[in-house]
Amino acid sequence: MENSTLCLFGVCASVSIWIGVAAWLAYLLLFLGVRAWVVVGMLRELTQAEIESTRRRIQLQWEEPVQTTPSEQVLWDRIEKLLQEAEREVSWTLRNQLGALVWNGGAELAAWRLIHDAERLAVMEMAAPHLKARLERAKGDVAELPQERQQIWQERLEKALKDLEGPEEHKKLDEQKKKEAQAILSEFLADLYEVRDGRFARVLKLQNLLAFLISIGLLPVLVLVLVGYGPILLAGAAGGLLSRITRVYGSGPQTPDYGLSWAQVFPAPLLGALSAWAGLHLIALLQSQQILSLEGLGNLSTLLVPPIRLESGQIPLLAIGFLFGFSERLLDRIVEKTEALWEKQQEKKLEESSTRRTSEEDIQRRQLQVTEEQEKDGLRVTRRMTLDVLQGSRKAELPDKGK
Repeated sequence: MENSTLCLFGVCASVSIWIGVAAWLAYLLLFLGVRAWVVVGMLRELTQAEIESTRRRIQLQWEEPVQTTPSEQVLWDRIEKLLQEAEREVSWTLRNQLGALVWNGGAELAAWRLIHDAERLAVMEMAAPHLKARLERAKGDVAELPQERQQIWQERLEKALKDLEGPEEHKKLDEQKKKEAQAILSEFLADLYEVRDGRFARVLKLQNLLAFLISIGLLPVLVLVLVGYGPILLAGAAGGLLSRITRVYGSGPQTPDYGLSWAQVFPAPLLGALSAWAGLHLIALLQSQQILSLEGLGNLSTLLVPPIRLESGQIPLLAIGFLFGFSERLLDRIVEKTEALWEKQQEKKLEESSTRRTSEEDIQRRQLQVTEEQEKDGLRVTRRMTLDVLQGSRKAELPDKGK
């Protein structure tokens, strides 16, 4: 069945190519939209909520936030300035929403660092009960630190808690010990937040890397669609999408990953499409080299000549493309087996050439032996003839001497 031709914007192409281009554009717009208004929007709302939560928590943890001393007011102004700056970083105006199309997560990372700085400053005026509770919570957070620093901070936090314990509950705490405990807690939070910010930065880096790979991968897919491989790419993309859906559906609840799961879903159809195209051409290559035989499919080298048409005879071809898209490891396994088969063929060729070389050397050796024997025979014949001539001449001289 021949595909009809459709002309749009002065460009004429088959209907299947236009469908492929439309699917490509839909995938691109969906990727940008979800990344900008789902992932970024979620992170911005989460960060804004954390800013307001931090502001209220600090007010509750201070002894008398309404009647502050001048030094406390100065500290509160610094904290408020940090929180307001964090709010500006994650504002969600129309301009920010449009800029989210090229989002890289830098604003969110900067906002969280400002929040953490504000929390560390707030420790210096924290009331004694809240200080003890925060130190107890810090003991549970020690496990997030690297192994070599856990033991050090565990001992220091326990010492700070012990110093805050007075002989009587109503006894006023020693201000020096309280300041030391506040300093220890502030430095511990600096170490803890550095680890957490580093983990968040690695998540953002992975998201940006996946987005870059998707952007690069869309270029060869568009070229293959325009050439006429649209049905194969569509089958592979469907397999990749179904594979990711089954994983998401079968997996249990996960910890918050700041939108990383979205970034891992989108490459699946793209990877499936490219795997289908590459896998089918690899099978065609193996078939042409008589390494693999798929008699039911016919000659794949002929079937894969673009443009690929949606016909009943192409169903097995599309099914294999879907399988390549669904199984991410199938292409890797075929490549590994192909390498093993080629290595065996190379070893076989080396053995045959070695055998051929050995036989040729044997022939040359035998020819050399025959030549040497012939030369020896010739020398013997020459020597015999010389002796016969000498003996004949000697016999001829004997009668003359007798006369």
